[in-house]
Amino acid sequence: MLIIFITSIVISLTVYLVFLSSNGETVNDRKKDNLSLFNTESKLISSMEGLEQASKSRLKDEREILFLQDTVGKHDVNFSGRRKSFSIALGVVSLFITLSIYFYPLNLGSYSELENAKVFESFFNGSKEQRLENKELFKKIYVDYIEKNQDKSNNIYTLAKSLKDIEEFQLSRLAYGSLFTNHREDLGGDILAEYTQVLYFSTGRVFTEQVKKLLSLTLVKTPDNPIALTLKGLQYLGEKNPDQTIIQWTKAASFITNEREKRDLEMAIKALNNRKNQ
Repeated sequence: MLIIFITSIVISLTVYLVFLSSNGETVNDRKKDNLSLFNTESKLISSMEGLEQASKSRLKDEREILFLQDTVGKHDVNFSGRRKSFSIALGVVSLFITLSIYFYPLNLGSYSELENAKVFESFFNGSKEQRLENKELFKKIYVDYIEKNQDKSNNIYTLAKSLKDIEEFQLSRLAYGSLFTNHREDLGGDILAEYTQVLYFSTGRVFTEQVKKLLSLTLVKTPDNPIALTLKGLQYLGEKNPDQTIIQWTKAASFITNEREKRDLEMAIKALNNRKNQ
């Protein structure tokens, strides 16, 4: 926070000094122009023929008085004062605008959101041990974010998927649950399959009634989803029905695009067939 204040003050002082000095140069240029004009007029008056010397002197005196009035006195003082006041006002406005970016009066951002973003970034980029150490702080900010941004389905999904990818299934479940509660009709089968998988892992790989119902709904929406088909095969395996497991896994393997995952599933099918034939 101290860095923000220092940065804001430096910006404001820079604006103040730039405007203060730039206007002073304009006045000096004007004085030089007036002096040049006065000298030219004096030479012109001296060269005028048919005019008495007294008249020439009087004209020169009048031009000198006008020159002095235009370049010295209250005009300069007032102009300098106005310039300084304007520069101070501009510096204060710059300070206000800079601070507004961080502290929300203009809705351009907030310092608290900046701090929350740091916590999120640290959690996602940290090691498993670091995540475990910071999980309580992250969860507090994370739950608050979900509650305040229920309408931002894209943001919530990004968080859910990111947490799933780093195997933080309990936390990921909260975001998927928010999506399912608030945007159920808009969710495609692929997202429902991801949610079902997260539920399954977060319950300790147990097919609870909630997992079974969500899996059935997913297969109705996307009967060819490999995640859902693999889970359905696992469900049959737990129910002592290896034949149906092989059917579901074989179908799932035909839709898997990742070669390593496809190979692993085919090896599981082969191992299950060998066990059946013993």
